[in-house]
Amino acid sequence: SATVDSNLFSSYFGHCPVLTAQGRTHPVTTYFLEDVYESVDYRLASDSPAALRQHSSGKVQSGPVDNHRGKKNLVLSGWGDDSVLSEDCINPHFASELYQSYSEQTQQNLKRLNEAAIDYDLLEDLVCHVDETFDEGAILVFLPGASEIYMLHDRLVSLSRFSGPSSDWILPLHSSIASTEQKKVFLRPPDNIRKIIIATNIAETSITIDDVVYVIDSGKHKENRYNPKKKLSSMVEDWISQANARQRRGRAGRVKPGVCLCLYTRHRFEKLMRPYQVPEMLRMPLVELCLQIKLLSLGHIKPFLSKALEPPTEEAVTSAISLLYEVGAVEGDEELTPLGHHLAKLPVDVLVGKMMLYGAIFGCLSPILSISAFLSYKSPFVYPKDEKQTAERAKLALLADKVDGSADSNGNDGQSDHLLMIVAYRKWAKILHEKGVRAAERFCNTYFLSSSVMYMIRDMRVQFGTLLADIGLINLPSSRQNAVKKKEDLDRWLSQTSQLFNMYSHHSSIVKAILCAGLYPNVAATDQGVVSSALNNLKQSHGSTSKGLPIWYDGRREVRIHPSSVNANLETFQYPFVVFLEKVETNKVFLRDTTVISPFSLLLFGGSINIQHQSRVVTVDGWLKLTAPAQTAVLFRELRRTLHSLLTELIQKPEKSGIVENEVVKSMVHLLVEEEQPSK
Repeated sequence: SATVDSNLFSSYFGHCPVLTAQGRTHPVTTYFLEDVYESVDYRLASDSPAALRQHSSGKVQSGPVDNHRGKKNLVLSGWGDDSVLSEDCINPHFASELYQSYSEQTQQNLKRLNEAAIDYDLLEDLVCHVDETFDEGAILVFLPGASEIYMLHDRLVSLSRFSGPSSDWILPLHSSIASTEQKKVFLRPPDNIRKIIIATNIAETSITIDDVVYVIDSGKHKENRYNPKKKLSSMVEDWISQANARQRRGRAGRVKPGVCLCLYTRHRFEKLMRPYQVPEMLRMPLVELCLQIKLLSLGHIKPFLSKALEPPTEEAVTSAISLLYEVGAVEGDEELTPLGHHLAKLPVDVLVGKMMLYGAIFGCLSPILSISAFLSYKSPFVYPKDEKQTAERAKLALLADKVDGSADSNGNDGQSDHLLMIVAYRKWAKILHEKGVRAAERFCNTYFLSSSVMYMIRDMRVQFGTLLADIGLINLPSSRQNAVKKKEDLDRWLSQTSQLFNMYSHHSSIVKAILCAGLYPNVAATDQGVVSSALNNLKQSHGSTSKGLPIWYDGRREVRIHPSSVNANLETFQYPFVVFLEKVETNKVFLRDTTVISPFSLLLFGGSINIQHQSRVVTVDGWLKLTAPAQTAVLFRELRRTLHSLLTELIQKPEKSGIVENEVVKSMVHLLVEEEQPSK
């Protein structure tokens, strides 16, 4: 592999020999940024988003990313185009001695360059320059993500050079594009039309497009990073490694000698880029990995992982093990529980896996399969640039207009992004089955849904359902002939309300409780739901208010509900608790998709319960506060114990999947449904 450090592997395996097979690629001529500036005679405008600028505050800023070429903001920024660069505004990575042989203009460009920004003016000029001056062959442009891809795509299709049929051959390529669209990148364009592919790192190793001769490399990619201290994941844009850069360059030499144009300097490539990418084990949560170690009986987790090629930090391993204990996947001295055994066999986040198991046991499998698929893949909602508010209104309209009638019609079902996912999928599947593909497509357009995501969700529902059948929790129909529409038929079968595993699928109170069962400990509460001692600590470390909206806490810090959530702008909530799967940190910590959950859900499926008999206060995990009569809390504690032994028995004999009719489960369901009744 072009991106693997063979010396690292060799030394790990006792300095074993390394055999090198020479690749059969053609030579590729590489031009770094300084050479690119020279060849297109480029001038970096002082008001360009890719230029460093000093505002009156004395702070150096990079310009706002706008869609216009230079000169637009000159008056606003108070710069003349030939302004003298102040010392503060010099690119910190600029070393003048390296560029003595280059023109004054190139040196000025490099001096004022903001390397963190992507220069779309230069990209546009560069694509036109290649199209004008180089022989035939496709151009492959590497950018970090979908938004950057569409930014360049929109600019190129608006140029007269690429008008008419040419615009159909400017092709975005990233993981969210429908597979039919992706296939177009492999086709040959008509004569005299140049194919331009604008891609993420999906085109670096995952696929090979054999007619690419020219590569333009932004030098950036997006990487998932996990911070075990904060228990937060974030998508970070970062420089690629030297190995990635070589791999991208090699894409130009597949069919004949090629050219690679880099939007970074030779100095950055040789001195500032890391040699190889950071391994996933050092930047991702380790929960699923730790679970596999236990399933394979490889001993204690920490000593085993310490023998890895590049071991993860102790903090990251401790964080993963503590989550496995919280979820109930391990107990005692890291022994795998029956629940842990099942979770290890499901290829999903452990919290989502736990939710699916409970969904099957508590008779609301179909809605939970939909939620699990969306949470494991991505949200189906698309936000066109200029129609964000319309898209938000469409979401609320969809949630208000229930399908098949919900058994809990007390008006509080709206406080859930997860229920919105269920409604969207149910309606889409119903229209697809009854009225066909075109009608389903129209439905998606009306409600700002991605059609390709919906088909993917259907496939994932079937895959998850099949895995639960393999475990023995449900029995698939025996007549699974290989009909053309097998997936669709199986998905409809999984949705049937006559199935035992869907007995309570129209009770939103049960679905929300199962969300709590799966996603706990990912809970946030307003100050009404937090023990006063914990609340004081949280308020001391975060003294802030949010205009009229309740403040939420996750037990560690103040958090906000993400603006894309249906709960983002609500001022009053049915209960002071929400569950979520994901926290993301930008300027604040946001909870991505949230659902309001009831106190009974927490008593049944939350952490350890502490009952204060006199004050009728029950605490969960030491920080969440509920008010309930002592006998109710004691009853829930007993129900929990019984449920635990039931689950243990079920996991040892999965064929006893009639558990949904068990009296204890029925009692729990009854309590949860009663709690939601308006008379209460």
